[in-house]
Amino acid sequence: MCRRLRRKLKKEESEFVGAINKNSKVDTCVLCGSKMTSACNSHVVPQFILKGIAEEGHVSYGHALHSFDVGGVKKTTGINDAYTFRLICRKCDGKYFKHYENPDNLINFDMLPENDKKIMLCEMALKTHLSHLNMKYRELVMLDMVNQGKVVEMERMGKSVLAKRLDINEHLNYIHKLKKIIKTNKNPFVVIYNEVLDYQTKIATQTIINFNYDLEGNQIFDPYLIETNNKCRYFYLMILPYKGKTRVLFFIEKSNVAKVKSIVDGFNNLSDEDKLHFLFVSLIIHDQQFYMSPSFATNIFKKDNAIVKLYTNTDKSISYQSRIKDFRNYNNYLMKEYNT
Repeated sequence: MCRRLRRKLKKEESEFVGAINKNSKVDTCVLCGSKMTSACNSHVVPQFILKGIAEEGHVSYGHALHSFDVGGVKKTTGINDAYTFRLICRKCDGKYFKHYENPDNLINFDMLPENDKKIMLCEMALKTHLSHLNMKYRELVMLDMVNQGKVVEMERMGKSVLAKRLDINEHLNYIHKLKKIIKTNKNPFVVIYNEVLDYQTKIATQTIINFNYDLEGNQIFDPYLIETNNKCRYFYLMILPYKGKTRVLFFIEKSNVAKVKSIVDGFNNLSDEDKLHFLFVSLIIHDQQFYMSPSFATNIFKKDNAIVKLYTNTDKSISYQSRIKDFRNYNNYLMKEYNT
């Protein structure tokens, strides 16, 4: 490809991403509803966590495992720009996330009073839904831009647009519910896994996972069924490395357990080593919002074709249900041997 064409494509890509950024902006705070002249630039994972895995102030996104660019988003970025969103005002950012964004609380989580633990879990869940809401807003804007004026394509992609809107409503419902719960003494969560690893992983995340299959390969959710009652039953996964240790939390709302009981039971029956292995493979299969040390990401990309294919779903010979059922077939990069 000639240099002039590359410049042209890069310019067009930059303009497209810029238009998405502009059209996905909100002018009222999602949490308090107040008008915003300037939204807070909120991080999904706290900056003090990102600093621990950064190299020369930079971290790699999960899609560094892709062999191609994803939506014009850089594969490696500075800490200040790592998966940020602008949906809430500065007042709400300071009000709603001060407990879990306190390093001492993260380290001493197990010794905190039960209500403080509940508040931290609520704050983590709330921030995670906000970040995914932001992603769905951007995806919807992108679909609208791509299909503008193209009736045939719009009809063909109508289900995708509807699915995004349903996802947006679902995240908003979770956000409003969590806002209320924070103010009560009620703990809506059951913590399935809570461990402090005695080493600092080179991967960090704060995300949600909606499993389509359980550990036996049985389908428990159909993502292609677009019905308002076909709701996601989200698990929350936190991998937070800090000062030579890593807090790993895996939890779910108690009200959702019955719908995903086979996942919960299957996970609880695993050994401690397999639990960590399962969480890593689940992250690679289901999510984009995780970070890695840049050299760590490069090493995986160059040397572990199986993980790259798992992340990009390029190996069509492996069914989706086999990917989660056979998690032991893949390297577990949360193990100590890969993080020292």
